[in-house]
This record gives sequence, structure tokens and C-alpha cells, in this order.
Amino acid sequence: MTSKFINFNNQIVAKETPLFTVVNRSFCYGDGFFESIRMTGGDMPFIKNHFERIKETANILEINLPSDLTSESIQETVKVLAQKNAIEKEARVRINIYRNDGGLYAPESNGCSVIVDVMPHTSSNGYELNSKGLKVDLYQKIKKPCNVLSSIKSCNSLLYVLAGKFKRDNELEESVILNDKHNVCEFTSSNLFIVINGVLYTPALAEGCINGVMRKVILDLAAKARIYVYETELKPNDLIRADEIFLTNAVQGIQWVGAYKSKRYFNKVSKTLIDALNQHVILERELLENLEK
Repeated sequence: MTSKFINFNNQIVAKETPLFTVVNRSFCYGDGFFESIRMTGGDMPFIKNHFERIKETANILEINLPSDLTSESIQETVKVLAQKNAIEKEARVRINIYRNDGGLYAPESNGCSVIVDVMPHTSSNGYELNSKGLKVDLYQKIKKPCNVLSSIKSCNSLLYVLAGKFKRDNELEESVILNDKHNVCEFTSSNLFIVINGVLYTPALAEGCINGVMRKVILDLAAKARIYVYETELKPNDLIRADEIFLTNAVQGIQWVGAYKSKRYFNKVSKTLIDALNQHVILERELLENLEK
């Protein structure tokens, strides 16, 4: 499922419209980043968190965002695009931001272009836990470095491309990426959590994982549910020790793992947290509606 129209620098254009040439910096150098956002029930409940991450990433890459780009402007753009693409309540939003043309490795300016795409999402109502557990394994060919760029969703995604190819070639639903210390880092498209004896563990940001918006939301919800959480180093052997493994991202929410090598897993904590996530979204929507009255 895809969309027919996108927003390019505040203009709605057909998705097949040519937007740039071979000197585009995102194409030539991966000089840009992207943000994936979920629209559910017609709202984007975590848009402020996403916009904060957009600003933080732009600051790291020394890209100057347009002065009119705000969380409110993004919401309005998505609303208009959803209507244009005949999408009602559930959608996947992707925002691509890349530095404008000019220069070789050294750019001539730090201005940027912004592309917003709103695509239908298969869910009919809110975040849904997968009915069958995912099959996962380690991708060990390339390790992810731990540095300031590790936490951002860069347009240079070759590691994830190869991990995704490994996943497909080995008939897996997800690949576990290791960092350059040979510790568990994340999944191909998601952050990683494990449960051991009722305690939740996830790789610390210092371990090189993406600074996921849903990761932060789940950490907050777990604390409210009085589930102990530790952001720490995780070894591959910890996956075998775990009673439960699940992954989180902004679009799907939570997905639980059913099998890693010969180990099989439960999804008790996953169910608890996705229920808390959906309840949080409902309460936030009700609060917003009351403020608008």
C-alpha cells in the first residue's frame, strides 16, 4: 500500500514527480536523515517527541531547518496529505530531510529540503501486537560503531540494508545488530528489549542504538507500571537467558519475538505494555479534545 501524493517543500506534488538531479546530496553522500511517525486514530500522539528528535538530529548534522517547520506545521501537512491520499485514521508518515545541492564532501550551504509522505497503515485501530512471535537471529558480518551518529536515522542505511538482506535470505522476521564491542545493539528497524525474571533490560544509548521515540515511551510506561528497567550492556548470551524479547518502533509500537535459535519466548510483558500504550494514546487524545472545547 502506498500513496499518490507527497509534500515537497510545502508543495503537494504527485509521488512520481522528479524532485532532484544526480547532484542531490542525499543521493551522493547520504547527507540527510529521516523520521518515521505513526498516525493513529487520525492523530500523531508523539509528534512533539518526533520533532524534538528532528531538531536534535539537524543540530548534530549541522543542517538548518526551515523556520516554518514546527510540530504544528507537520501535523497540518500530514492532515492535508492524508485527505489528499484518501487516508482516514491509520497511517505511516515518513519525513525525509536532506542538505541542499552544492559542494562535494564539504557542502556549500546548510539549507535543506523536506519531503513528507503519508502512507496507509494496515492496522485498523491503534497499535496491535503480532499474533505470532517473530523469528530472529544475529547479523554478525558488520558491527555498528558507537559514536554521535549512531543514534540518528541517517540516509546512509547500508548496515540496515545488509542486515535486512540477511533477514530475507535466512527467512527471518528480524535481524539483531551487534555493536563494535560485540554487544547487542538493536534490531534492523527497531529498538530491542528483553525481560529476565520480570525485569526489563534494553541497550543504553551509549551502545550505539537509535534513540527511538517509542523506546522512550516504553521506558516511561514501564516505570509507571512499576516494572524495573535497566539501560545497560547486553551480550548475545543474554538473549538466550531472556524469558521474553520484544522490539519497539514508532510505527508498529511493540512486536514480540517467538524464537531465537532454539529458544522460545513468552509475551506477557509485551501484552501489558501494548495495552498501556494504547490506553496512553486514548487518554492523550481525550485530553487534547477537552482542551480544544
